[in-house]
Amino acid sequence: MGKYRFDKDDLNFVEDSRGLWGWIWVVVKYFCLSLVLAVLYYAVFSLFISTEQERELARETELMEVEYGKLHGRLQQLDNTIKNLQHRDREIYRSIFNAEPPVYSAYGDYDMFAGIDTTRIESVVEDSKMRLSVMERGMARVETTFEGIRGALDSLGSGVTAIPSIVPVKDFSIRQSGASVGKKINPFYKTVAIHNGMDLLAASGTPVLAGADGTVVKAVRNGRREGSSVTIDHGNGYVTVYNHLGKIRVRKGQRVKQGEEIAEVGLTGMSFAPHLHYEVWYKGKVMDPMDYFFSSITPQMYRDMAVVTANTGQSLD
Repeated sequence: MGKYRFDKDDLNFVEDSRGLWGWIWVVVKYFCLSLVLAVLYYAVFSLFISTEQERELARETELMEVEYGKLHGRLQQLDNTIKNLQHRDREIYRSIFNAEPPVYSAYGDYDMFAGIDTTRIESVVEDSKMRLSVMERGMARVETTFEGIRGALDSLGSGVTAIPSIVPVKDFSIRQSGASVGKKINPFYKTVAIHNGMDLLAASGTPVLAGADGTVVKAVRNGRREGSSVTIDHGNGYVTVYNHLGKIRVRKGQRVKQGEEIAEVGLTGMSFAPHLHYEVWYKGKVMDPMDYFFSSITPQMYRDMAVVTANTGQSLD
């Protein structure tokens, strides 16, 4: 039985026959209603009902968060250990060089998680493990290095005064640098000869200082080649030699302190001009004295001195 509607014009009920658009509207209406119900069903299912896969992912996330917390605690402990090592390193540097240690890093604070996608906690945990392992190995190497430094200090003596670490000429300046260790032209014979020390130019009478604490084992006056000469044994493998002296103020067997005046610069022996010929020996091997001036000169001065000595091809003795 069809539907009827009231016709106002005829004042009568007539049969209501649907056209094409009427049926299209009905279909659209039911489709929209079904779509709304589907969305509501999905929302309720998503909010209140979890799948097994989702529950497994949630458990994995919780475990990773716990592991991340543990790693963070270990990193904090490692950071404190590194700070303690840095403090000990500075103290060792101060005890050896009597100066504040230089700062080599040109970067600010290190951001451990720089460049990591922190939206993925698995990536953070794995990267943290890798970096923690690297840092722990580095810390072990640093500790081994410190043990070596302690052993070396024990064998060399107490502090920087046991090492020939000063320029042995009073009021020294870079302009007074002369030829250092190596093959140099002899000023008298004009031939190439091995030069076992460093020439420090100074006027006659300039005080000559002991390079480190030690005992005078040789004090020779007016030797033929070296002129007046003093040799000091520092008791730890180091021996220093001072040639072409004027007045000598120490005697054989005398104990001296670092920086103590032991003689004056002179022009004795085979010397081309007033200067101090200074040698540093360690366990019978000749060393470059310039490398042992770290308590007296800055890195800039060392660089300038290296340029001067490298361009000085003739010795003064």
